[in-house]
Amino acid sequence: MTELFEPLPDSADTRRKENTRTKLVRASLDVFVEKGIDGATVDDLVRAAGFTRGAFYSNFSTKEEVFAALFASVTEEMIEIANTSVDEAIETARTQGGVPCSLSDVDDAALMVAVFEGIRPYGRQWYLLYSDAIARSLRDQEMRAELATQRERLRDEIGKLLSARMEEKGDHPLLPPGDLAQLLVGVFVDLMVREQMDGRDITELAATTILGTLRAFIEPRAD
Repeated sequence: MTELFEPLPDSADTRRKENTRTKLVRASLDVFVEKGIDGATVDDLVRAAGFTRGAFYSNFSTKEEVFAALFASVTEEMIEIANTSVDEAIETARTQGGVPCSLSDVDDAALMVAVFEGIRPYGRQWYLLYSDAIARSLRDQEMRAELATQRERLRDEIGKLLSARMEEKGDHPLLPPGDLAQLLVGVFVDLMVREQMDGRDITELAATTILGTLRAFIEPRAD
């Protein structure tokens, strides 16, 4: 399975409790992906991390706490991947054009497909965690606020990207940037599901779908 997290630094400066907690969270990724929140047990989590139940309970009270921490970490990784993908798309445009360029100089479809391509290797993992988080938050009020916070973080980051691009180009959104961002998250989720279910490359479909969504809800600057 593709590794979503970078290896933890093996340093004497790393506090033991923080390292144990982080290892428990990271090791829980494959467990929750394959078994879901309901199917996973504390024993599954400690076995994956190579710790004892005592180590678990000194850091967490329930497996739901671990899942919430994992979902926050994965959301952070998705945001980092999206930002890195945008930076690389700008650098590619600069290299091809031979001159400095900005966010507005990158083709709309190329930019969003770059983000999709960045997330794609983790598509199955992310979708299963995301769908499990949504289902649990709808059933469990205690988890709802924390998981909603992570969804809002992802939406807000994409919204900031869209706003920055539209401001540079002078375009006008027909939806608030946050709502447009949430719509794009839904598009990305659907595309990843299609690719996993159909077992085929959907890069061309991704470009068409994302560009069509953007054009439907963004009014270009009047020249």
